[in-house]
Amino acid sequence: MADAKSETLPFAADALHTNALAASNDAAWKVGGAEYYGLRQAIMEVGRSVLTPGSRLVDLHCDLSAVMPLVEENEDLCRFTLLSPNEKEAWECFDRMRTRVNLGFVDAAHLDLKDGFPELSARMILAIGGMEDLSTARRTEVAESMRRRLERSGAAVIVEKVEADGDDVSVHSEAGGMVRPKRRRWSPFEWESLLMNAGFRTVQRIWSDGGKVAWLVRK
Repeated sequence: MADAKSETLPFAADALHTNALAASNDAAWKVGGAEYYGLRQAIMEVGRSVLTPGSRLVDLHCDLSAVMPLVEENEDLCRFTLLSPNEKEAWECFDRMRTRVNLGFVDAAHLDLKDGFPELSARMILAIGGMEDLSTARRTEVAESMRRRLERSGAAVIVEKVEADGDDVSVHSEAGGMVRPKRRRWSPFEWESLLMNAGFRTVQRIWSDGGKVAWLVRK
């Protein structure tokens, strides 16, 4: 699937600059837990190593708990594009970032990765739980688009829930006794294979709490 045009994002250009704090999508952690601080610190270290004045960070699944420390540290220097998979979450993100949006260095918009990918070059891309609900084919397309849009000197942090057991799980339907397959979560090795096949030269685990893993990837 081709990348989605940035002009298809639903909010008007003036609305795409805000000071909004959106609630965590809870894809990676519970705020306040030990894992929350470990992952947030890992993301901060990556951001500090790659973000420079004038660069852009794109959050593919708006998680303000993760991105806000970088926004606060670089708000007068960088641009931040925060995308949400549905309009409700997009408006929540916009509302909480309203001041920064109005000041012009934050954009908040709705874009479901099932339908497209932002046509924006980025020094840093953040994807927390953004690919969990995608088909295998669409995960491949998103990973390849991520690599294309990432600047050569930039980096992306990808966080996904994982499971060690590689077997599919079957469950019985109470209605007709039918057996239907339940999609399992991928193992860390399956995610790493996907990212390497997308063309990233660096695929490195930088954080894990057992059921969730974060990877640093570079072109």
